[in-house]
Amino acid sequence: MDFRLQHGEHEHAHGARVRLESSARMTRVLILTGSYMVLQVAAGIYTGSLALLADAGHMLTDMGSILLALLAFWFASRPSSVDKTYGYYRSEILAGLVNGIALVGVSLLILYEAWQRLSDPPRVMSGPVLVVALAGLAVNLASARILHGTAQQSLNVKAAYLEVLSDLLATLGVIAAALIMMATGWYLADPIISGLIGLMILPRTWGLLSECTNILMEGAPGHIDLMGLRAAMLKVPGVVDVHDIHVWTITSGRDAMSAHVTIDSDSSPEAVLTRITEIAQHDFGIHHTTTQVEQVQCKGQATPGCN
Repeated sequence: MDFRLQHGEHEHAHGARVRLESSARMTRVLILTGSYMVLQVAAGIYTGSLALLADAGHMLTDMGSILLALLAFWFASRPSSVDKTYGYYRSEILAGLVNGIALVGVSLLILYEAWQRLSDPPRVMSGPVLVVALAGLAVNLASARILHGTAQQSLNVKAAYLEVLSDLLATLGVIAAALIMMATGWYLADPIISGLIGLMILPRTWGLLSECTNILMEGAPGHIDLMGLRAAMLKVPGVVDVHDIHVWTITSGRDAMSAHVTIDSDSSPEAVLTRITEIAQHDFGIHHTTTQVEQVQCKGQATPGCN
């Protein structure tokens, strides 16, 4: 006897609230970032500071990240269709991947320009650079505080949050370069700090790209103990075997599982399915489950998994 049941409806209203709150927060950060980026570009050209222009490049990437994230939230709110049964949730992951690739490109461009300036560093107007960098520090702190509340609930918000944090560190580097140049007149500080800014972004970006790639390849989420999940399912009374178990991520905070469970002839398929669904939800945070329960006659038969 074969019972194939699916549990897939969970907390949709909560997800919609998270997207709405995330969109509002990211719109505020977009306005802050865009306004300051214009100031940075003007100040970078005026003062001759590569560090300021590098930080402006980061800000531009932040703006692209936020715009893509807002677009992804819009797509995610669209209902599923016959040919897109999961809806447009994966658009958020694609946007996160694009953000990561763009950030790598900006970092490499900064490193190249910094290398070119090492041989002949231009004079930089340190005073205006310091003033603009201090303003940027305030903008980054405000943006990080705005995004912090929902950074762990959405991969795209997390991507923007990480970029804001990298900008925060980059701004501190610009401040340090300005102070060094003001105190010593050592203008090599500008390309050196710019190069360090480019380098420090790459590890964080690698983590983001790895996470997005794993989701697109439908790999098991890193926070799910697949062996532990199988062991917990095997402990359910009546279960004699669990196989073909798969866990993947649809989008941020939305994991899915499918599995084939064999039970003995004395157990209730409905009761076993209910217990397995509870374990997946409450113990492992998987709210979208598809479980095939197959009841076999074990007594007197050499069926695999039967005692």
